[in-house]
Order: sequence, then structure tokens, then C-alpha cells
Amino acid sequence: MRYRYELIMWFQHFCKCIPGKIGCHIRNFLLPYVSGSNSFIWDGTHIDSPAKLKIGDNVSINRGCVINAAGGVTIFNDVLVGPGVVIYSQNHNYDDINQKINKQGYNLSPVLISENVWIGARVIILPGVKIGSNSIIGAGSVVTKNVESNVVVAGNPAKEIKNLR
Repeated sequence: MRYRYELIMWFQHFCKCIPGKIGCHIRNFLLPYVSGSNSFIWDGTHIDSPAKLKIGDNVSINRGCVINAAGGVTIFNDVLVGPGVVIYSQNHNYDDINQKINKQGYNLSPVLISENVWIGARVIILPGVKIGSNSIIGAGSVVTKNVESNVVVAGNPAKEIKNLR
């Protein structure tokens, strides 16, 4: 099991280095994530647990993103993900003070990004977050809680700054 994961990591490393639309098509064809039509994962993006990543139609994940999909990441149709975005669906357990954190395992919590969302550059989305449709996440924001539909959020932690209704 560990060797299979290691092989996927090596294979992914080489696939993520291929630039342009040709690289996007190769990643969509060869990596074990579900991808809709006309969706692009640009070069330099790192995906942990790609088999647990689901991407809809017309999605663009820009260069240099990190997606940890161990707990499940679902990105619906027509989503734009800016460069350098980090999406995490797992976190370290740390409740037992008598045990080292690296020995306590992980807490897996899915991330869901609804349709027609724009995620600005360098945003961090933490485990368990659900982002509502037609929303915008401002560049550099840290999203720690669910985001309603039809809003703009920004900051650390991200807070609603505009209602789009």
C-alpha cells in the first residue's frame, strides 16, 4: 500500500512539471482524480490523495496550488482557483498532550466548493469548509468557516465584506 502511494507521488511529481494546456490534458488523463470537461490543472500544482479529488466542468486551478484531498475535496462547475491557493481536507490530531502530535493521526474533513466561485491568489481553505455558489474569496484570505452563497469574503480569518444579492 505504501509503495503504491509512493509511486503515485513520483508519477505526479513528473506530471505536474509539464507546462501549458498539453500538461493540463496529460494530468487530466493520467492522474487518478475525477475531472469534468474543459477543466485545467495548471503546472506546478501539487495534489495529495488525488483519487479523493472531484472536479466539475469548466474549472481552472492555477499554477502552484496545493490540494490535500485526503478527506475529500469536491469542486463544482465554473470555479476559478487563483495561483498559490492551498486547500486542506485533513489536519493533525493534537488532543492527547501525553503523546507527540506526529503520532496522533489525522482528522479528515471534506471541503466543498460550489458552482461559480472565484478564489483569489494565495487563499488558504481549511478542512471542513463549504463555500457557497456565486461567491468570491479575496486574495490572501484564510477561510476557516463556511462561506454563504452570493458573498465576497476576505481577510484572516475571512469575513463577509460584501453581499452580492
